[in-house]
Amino acid sequence: MPVTNRNEKKGLLERLRDGGVVIGDGGMISELEKRGYARTGVWTPEACVTHPQAVTELHREFARAGADVLQAVNFYANEETLRQQGVEQTVEEINRAACRLARQVAEEGNQLISASLTATPAFTGPASRDRVITAYRSQLRPVLEEGIDFVMCEWMFDIREMECAIAAARETGLPVVACMSTGTRGDNEGVTPEQCALRMARAGADVVGTNCFVGPRNALRTIRRMRLALAEAGLTRPLIMQPVGVRTPEDGTTMMSCCLWPMAMESLVLTRFESRAFAREAYDEGVRYIGGCCYFRATHIRAMAEELSKERGGVVPEASHKGGWGADLATHANLDVSKRSSRHFWMNAKPASVGESANEYLANWKHALTN
Repeated sequence: MPVTNRNEKKGLLERLRDGGVVIGDGGMISELEKRGYARTGVWTPEACVTHPQAVTELHREFARAGADVLQAVNFYANEETLRQQGVEQTVEEINRAACRLARQVAEEGNQLISASLTATPAFTGPASRDRVITAYRSQLRPVLEEGIDFVMCEWMFDIREMECAIAAARETGLPVVACMSTGTRGDNEGVTPEQCALRMARAGADVVGTNCFVGPRNALRTIRRMRLALAEAGLTRPLIMQPVGVRTPEDGTTMMSCCLWPMAMESLVLTRFESRAFAREAYDEGVRYIGGCCYFRATHIRAMAEELSKERGGVVPEASHKGGWGADLATHANLDVSKRSSRHFWMNAKPASVGESANEYLANWKHALTN
């Protein structure tokens, strides 16, 4: 199913080979759920057909925030999942609509667009390989006809299913990005991050890494292990990270293991400055495709794009914070507020954590202000 790129924009692999930094978008489907357009915990993307304006405006928010890639909202848009969830719209309807909406916004700027292959109920183990690949081919046909720049294989919990997705995606002739939903604990069968990285690369993925499932702290430890394993095996691949935008334990416990998931995660969401610090650490780790998954909002993506502005050739997001570091706060009438106008303050301000007392919370902020 070879397809030519839809336009003359520099492609993903070119951008990465030239040493550039590619900023991904955020949690489209989780944002749609917050706004009442997707079902909690189910995340099927029929909103692309039923509420296209909501999807378009969300794409536009991420584009203005500095995203270089807009992922079509075709998450879970495979036949078996839609059938099980009782979705009326067809796989073809949703996938075509998702790509058209992403392309509409991408053509306003310089963004690339991708479409996703995600976990499917068709996967039940090695015996289902041919069935799974056939299902993925069916999903890919309409998105290829609509025109995308690369295929994103994501939200996979078993490396064997990821290998099926990569096999189907490679048939398109487009670049293939593969990111396992795994932390330091490995996939659902206990396959280590090192082995997952090697198997994704050997299956033919052009870009390798992690997405979703764990927050930035554990994801950074995971990508380091992947990077070292690839280097030792002589498999050079650009790296991608798109973790969840919430604080998960550093031991690799996933967001879904948290008793607050998915209905009450607000208290665990990263601040924009935590996402900024994550972007810097990911870059220093050698990652060049840096984005976010569930709970990453436009403000997080903007902060990441601002942090890596120099590395991106001085490009500043259209929606860049005009006051930078709250500089405008210096003239605030409240003297305590006026002291919060520096990078130092905001990068050292520790957010509240679950179970933290009000006194501890205030003490942490006072420490950030005075040190």
